[in-house]
Amino acid sequence: MPVAITDVSQQLSNVVENTGKSVVRVEGGARRAFSGIVWSPKQVVTIARGLRGDDAIKSADKSAGPVVFAGGTEIKAHVKGRDEQTDLALLELDEALPAATFAEGAAIKVGQIVLRLARPGETVRATSGIVSTVGQKPFKSERGGEVDFFLDTDAPHQPGFSGGPLVDLEGRVLGLMTSGVLRGEEIAVPTKTIRRVVAQLEQHGRIRRSYIGLELQPVRLPNDVQQSTGEEIGLLVTSVAKDGPAEKGGIQYGDTVLHLGDDTVRTLQDLYDYLRADHVDQSVPVKLWRNGQVLTQQVTLGAK
Repeated sequence: MPVAITDVSQQLSNVVENTGKSVVRVEGGARRAFSGIVWSPKQVVTIARGLRGDDAIKSADKSAGPVVFAGGTEIKAHVKGRDEQTDLALLELDEALPAATFAEGAAIKVGQIVLRLARPGETVRATSGIVSTVGQKPFKSERGGEVDFFLDTDAPHQPGFSGGPLVDLEGRVLGLMTSGVLRGEEIAVPTKTIRRVVAQLEQHGRIRRSYIGLELQPVRLPNDVQQSTGEEIGLLVTSVAKDGPAEKGGIQYGDTVLHLGDDTVRTLQDLYDYLRADHVDQSVPVKLWRNGQVLTQQVTLGAK
């Protein structure tokens, strides 16, 4: 059955009007303004990279209290927590705003019409397009954050749109737009990831991850080492954090890490995958190559 273009136009207009009430402007100190989404009546979720420290948001008159802008109104807020690895931050407001409606995203399809909303100034702005990609699998951000999947769209990006929502034709938020997760790409972090991160930021003010205190670089092992260890690739230790878990466990500069626990580590991604929250405070055997010998050091992982 044909759909009148005027009906579609009216539907888009209604979404902008209604969901736009839950989109705010955020000013992050030295950076240009960006957008945020009202998560609950006194909470806003936005991008972490736009903030500068825990007192990152400055009002237009440079007053001390952080603020967001909604419909021309300034509302004081403070940073409840931030996670640079997923580029998400949670702000708590002194006054209530209408919360957005969020969709979990299981039924999102390529070709679906979507809107990008933002409040770079006093009024809400919108661009439209379609969902061009639905990444089905969990992945790690460029900083190692866990993202459940991603949404890409051909809806145009404009200044101040980062931190704003990607919205379906029912006005439900599908995700938060950011370029701080995949290098060089503006994608939507899905609601599922936002919900998980916000829960930890509410409780801890940060994302709890295990920490080993090493900088590592993948290297191909010499032939004799490959024969001795059965491994072709290892992670060369290029830096050891002072008083960190690795240093306390006896790992040294120049060692080559082969295993963490029962897991072989050939890439930095393998390392990130191992450093989960459930490994905090665990004593982990680290198998490594040092000066012609295979050694195993016990390292008690910390929390980052």
